[in-house]
Amino acid sequence: MQGCEACHGPGAEHADDPSKSLFDFKTEKSEAITARCLTCHASGTEHISASNSFHRQHDVNCTSCHSMHHATTQEHLLIKAEPALCYSCHLQQKAQFDMPFHHRVNEGLVTCTDCHNQHGTGGVLEGDHLVRQVRTSSSGDVVCFKCHVDKQGPFVFEHAAVRLEGCGSCHIAHGGANAHMLKYSNVDLLCLQCHTNSPGIHATVMDANQSHYEQACVNCHVKIHGSNFDGLLDR
Repeated sequence: MQGCEACHGPGAEHADDPSKSLFDFKTEKSEAITARCLTCHASGTEHISASNSFHRQHDVNCTSCHSMHHATTQEHLLIKAEPALCYSCHLQQKAQFDMPFHHRVNEGLVTCTDCHNQHGTGGVLEGDHLVRQVRTSSSGDVVCFKCHVDKQGPFVFEHAAVRLEGCGSCHIAHGGANAHMLKYSNVDLLCLQCHTNSPGIHATVMDANQSHYEQACVNCHVKIHGSNFDGLLDR
């Protein structure tokens, strides 16, 4: 098929003839619209997992983001440019990118689709949350290493939290109120999520009044992502 028939079917040449079938994107159900688009766009790495897409599972179809005739971007025929298009639905993430420490999406240095494949990669559990359509790996961490290459390793001595739960065990991916996008402002409290029963924890770390021992853990354990020299991640 070519021209209008490719999208609207053989009745497109006879739009004024009610006896001819015409696929109407304005009235068809969401699943039918996506299926129609995938007759051409199902191949390739971007759309190959479309059946697993969280967007598709929640009745977000192709025309929710793309417009064949009234696009505002020349590339990909989007109805809005990123990130405004993503923010139309993802209000929680919009708020996170407005936090003091965030990935620079609003500044235009990173886009949502640098990290996510909006057409689908499925979803897997990482710790206690779903990694939603993150590119490149089942855990989602490899997409972080695209930029943070020094954190990837492999390391002789791994930090178990990084190996088992990934970057999200300590960091809020989109943005937060704490430096380095950490879950807690006090780094000691972050460490004590896992290390409460570890032998040999210094009394100063457990001291409730430790203002002069701020970030005591990382003063010594400086290689928190992994080390090639020390099992305690001291160097």
